[in-house]
Amino acid sequence: MVFRFRCQKGLTILDTIITLCLIGILIGVVIPKYQQVARAAQEVALKAELSNIRQSITLFKMLNGHNPESLKEMMEKKVMLPARIGSAPASGSFFADQYLLKNAVDAEGRKLDAFGNPFHYDSHQGEVRSTTKGYESW
Repeated sequence: MVFRFRCQKGLTILDTIITLCLIGILIGVVIPKYQQVARAAQEVALKAELSNIRQSITLFKMLNGHNPESLKEMMEKKVMLPARIGSAPASGSFFADQYLLKNAVDAEGRKLDAFGNPFHYDSHQGEVRSTTKGYESW
């Protein structure tokens, strides 16, 4: 007597359970790693933005003799900067641009950090910091 196996079509319940377990394990590993990478990227963006704002405040103070009243003023007021094309020496041309670009602002026009919270600016001291919990001292 010869036994012949019929071709099986489709998945068994065991195949489905194993597949779902593997997908669950992958998701359990990938999501925490993604969250760590996203948090690190936000921290790097916050450091860069704080550095840019602080340099802009210094430039504003050097050119105007006083600290800006607010970050909004720096996003609205224009400054004349020398234009340089490639590696050629300065050609004597200038362009006007804001001290700070309006790349991330809320509905009230306040500049936002990488975490979506507004920056705190002290006009008397000319200091800026993040309002995101855990990053206030940066």
